Amino acid sequence: MKPVPNIISIALIGAGVAGFAISSRPLLKNQDADVPLNPLGINRSPYGEVFAMAMQGPIDTYFHAVEDSGHVCADPEHCHHEHVKSKEDLAIDKYTGVNDRVRHFIDGLGAGLEERTNPRSASAGHKFFLRRGIENKLRFAYNLDPSHYGNYNAYHFFLTEPEFGTRPELTPTAARLAEQTISYCLSQRNDPRQALTAAAAAGNILELMLNDRQIHAETPRFTTAQMRGVLQVMDQSIGLYSHLANEWSEKGLWANLSLLRIDEIQERLGFVLKIRQSHEQTIRRLEGLPGEQQLGRSTPSETSSISQ
Repeated sequence: MKPVPNIISIALIGAGVAGFAISSRPLLKNQDADVPLNPLGINRSPYGEVFAMAMQGPIDTYFHAVEDSGHVCADPEHCHHEHVKSKEDLAIDKYTGVNDRVRHFIDGLGAGLEERTNPRSASAGHKFFLRRGIENKLRFAYNLDPSHYGNYNAYHFFLTEPEFGTRPELTPTAARLAEQTISYCLSQRNDPRQALTAAAAAGNILELMLNDRQIHAETPRFTTAQMRGVLQVMDQSIGLYSHLANEWSEKGLWANLSLLRIDEIQERLGFVLKIRQSHEQTIRRLEGLPGEQQLGRSTPSETSSISQ
């Protein structure tokens, strides 16, 4: 009989899982071995990059649940008539294939999960719960791929905005997050988009420094020399993007991306360059130099282009 080997395989797998669960407990309690968990090596892997992009959908759903109470029909009779299909719709359904009907039914079930049916707005506790869920998902997505531009900036935003964040850490955590992001992204050489994330993280650190300067104007904790050091890191990131973008152009790798994705990258590049220029002008004003005066040179990425 053939089922015996299958039972043996299942038993061996179960024993392996049980052994892993038992042996991992001492490691989790060991303070000296306090490292970020990385099950199956997914974090910071190509699979992690895919999962990080897939996380944007659930995060967006949670965020809209916080910001929008949703449409709730005040007149049930009116809603009933709205959802009753007309004769034309029934005629169309008659000639619709079974596969399409099943697909539409499943889509309707998915939409029903997000539809709000409570006529009352969400309570403060419920909104806090949803914001905590968003923050946890953002941290999870960031750990999957620290170089993802959108997930990193969204997580940074949550950490620096008390209105959205749910943990009283704010600026120090956001600064450490940006430093980790820069370190990781500058160590990568396979995708120019990662360098753009590093440049955005450097710009976020500069913004934190400038905001702190406004709060502690009389006794500033950050000098303009320190700010210029971070600005240099931002220039380094932009220069790396320019170098990798030119390499992709020579190898024809930009053709692997959709036009929509390329337009998104160009938009991010333009935004990073504007932020860099704004920060430099602010630093020059703090140094007593004319803020609008140009330095007579362009950043490396201003001459780079994407071959479509």
